[in-house]
Amino acid sequence: MDNTALRVVFIAAEAAPFAKTGGLADVAGSLPNALRRLNVDIRVVLPGYRQVFEHGLPHEAVRTDLHAWLGSQRLDFQVRKLSIENAAPIYVIDREDMFDRPHLYGNADGDYYDNAERFIFFCRAVTALMQSWDFTPRLVHCNDWHTGLIPVYMQLDPAFRQCKTLFTVHNLGYSGLFTSDKFALTGLDASHYQPNGLEFYGRWSMLKAGLVYSRAVSTVSPTYAREIQTPEYGKALDGVLRSRQASVFGLLNGVNYELWSPETDSSIPAQYTPGDLSGKRICKADLIRACQLDESLMECPVIGIISRLDIQKGIDLIIPILSELIESLKVGLVILGTGNETLQQGLQRAGEPYAGRFAFIQRFDEELSRRILAGADMLLIPSRYEPCGLTQLYAMKYGTIPVVRATGGMNDTVSEVNEHTGKGTGFTFKHADSADCLTAIQKAVGVYRMPLVWRRIQSNGMSMDFSWEKAARNYLLLYRELTMESTN
Repeated sequence: MDNTALRVVFIAAEAAPFAKTGGLADVAGSLPNALRRLNVDIRVVLPGYRQVFEHGLPHEAVRTDLHAWLGSQRLDFQVRKLSIENAAPIYVIDREDMFDRPHLYGNADGDYYDNAERFIFFCRAVTALMQSWDFTPRLVHCNDWHTGLIPVYMQLDPAFRQCKTLFTVHNLGYSGLFTSDKFALTGLDASHYQPNGLEFYGRWSMLKAGLVYSRAVSTVSPTYAREIQTPEYGKALDGVLRSRQASVFGLLNGVNYELWSPETDSSIPAQYTPGDLSGKRICKADLIRACQLDESLMECPVIGIISRLDIQKGIDLIIPILSELIESLKVGLVILGTGNETLQQGLQRAGEPYAGRFAFIQRFDEELSRRILAGADMLLIPSRYEPCGLTQLYAMKYGTIPVVRATGGMNDTVSEVNEHTGKGTGFTFKHADSADCLTAIQKAVGVYRMPLVWRRIQSNGMSMDFSWEKAARNYLLLYRELTMESTN
């Protein structure tokens, strides 16, 4: 089938490497380009953050005559196009007072006070931009709450009658929730401010707008798509999602193996392949030296954690079992991350007696995270919920065995090890409690002491294909299904 007829606009609030706070940026930075390689005619639209222009890519103003309404106020803006060879074209909505700031959404003191204004404007500006094009999209792919009003505006505009909308939820925990007095800024009439519309327990939600008004909803793993339709994971939106069950889809994220592979990674001290893991032992020695751990850990399992320190991430489950891990199981533990102050203090206190076997590095450091991926024997991810997760995918590629709670994308990507058959790619536990987590680690340590089986498990993980090329084909199937409706 000729995919060039499949004209798509992909809209997100961030995209790697230009502007990033989380996994959304990785998706927006990779999926459109993978779809372009499948000959999809796709354009990307982003806010014109300071970071985007500081990235140094050539750009040109392609429209200087557009405006969008914020309530009764008309706001002019420019559209700039980034020049990137062999990549999907990127258009940025450029208005200095909205986006020329040090951070994307807020600072250490919290969210920017005017995020409602900023992203209402962004949604209306994107709609105005699409109306100005001679490029008529067949599908508009919106991502997360920042874009949630776009399906509403499109549904109300006859110009988009033949265009389908797909709304992807990357994390339901971020809902774009604002007070009722901000609703008038949307320009929508009061009929949209009700429980079957945007109203959400006395406030209104931009995320809910996308869930209600888009033609279809997707999220970033099949298990998470099911989980968010339950009260436990649905963040009080499970009823909305259950009402749309037939049009809720779960599609796994992918990995850019050009950037994440131990065969080519220049950030690690030695490269290695599935057929020759000698370089991984060099990486382990490097990690032990860098973290000032005992050299005796070269013969013991070293567990890495690379995470935002947050209750969602299950980091609190580690503190009660830390002594058991280090004293009884004889493991080393390296934790990299920042976040919740209480969790940071708890980890520091729990780890104080274990100098030489415990290292806690409190910062964001991508180079060190890669050295942990390459040098650790296991990667622990005890999340309470995890829409997809990428670090477990990176870990498998680096021959580092994941130990994860079987939730969301972890459940879809990590298969339980059978030490008798050598099948599986990692170790999982069901309940978000310390005891279950400890049991999974105990099993992992037991298999670590079976070198031939361990090597087989490493090989299993390193041979898995979670590439964006594979993920893009799944999105392409959904795009076709949605756009075929227009011709039926």
